[in-house]
Amino acid sequence: MEKGFRKIPRALRGVLFHLVQWTWGLPQNLAGLLLLPVLRGKRHRFHGALVTVYRSKKWLNNTSGFSLGTFIYIPETWSEHDKKHLAVHEYGHTVQSLILGPLYLPVVALPSVIWSRRYVRHARAYRRRGVGYTDRFPENGADRLGEYVTDMKPY
Repeated sequence: MEKGFRKIPRALRGVLFHLVQWTWGLPQNLAGLLLLPVLRGKRHRFHGALVTVYRSKKWLNNTSGFSLGTFIYIPETWSEHDKKHLAVHEYGHTVQSLILGPLYLPVVALPSVIWSRRYVRHARAYRRRGVGYTDRFPENGADRLGEYVTDMKPY
C-alpha cells in the first residue's frame, strides 16, 4: 500500500514542503540558513532538505549531526556509510519541524541538545545499562519519522 504523502505529485510535495517549512517552521529555518556561510563543506539535497557535511569548528563541540528545518548538518569525520544513516535520522528531525512548526525549537531541539550532551558525557554508563542514544525522546521519534519518510534505516 502506498503511503499517503506519495500519492501527491513529487513537484507539489516539494513546493508544500518548502512552503510549510518557511512559514510554519520559520524560526529553525532562519537559524539553519544563518549557519550556511559559517559551516562550510560539501552540500547535497536529501528528500528536499539541504545536507551540509561540515568541517569541525572549535566553537562547535558536536560530534554528531543536527537539523534546523530544511538544513541538515553532518560532521565530515563520519564514514560515508554512517553519514547516510545519520542523514535519515536528521531528516526525521526535519519532519518533526514540519509537524511542530514554531514549537520545534523548545519541544525538540532543546531536549535534543540537552540529551546529546548528557549522553556523550555519560555514554559508558548508558551503554552498560543498555540505553542507546536514540532510545529516548526526541531521538526515537526522529528515527521512526526518518525511516518512514525515506524508506531507509537510520543508524
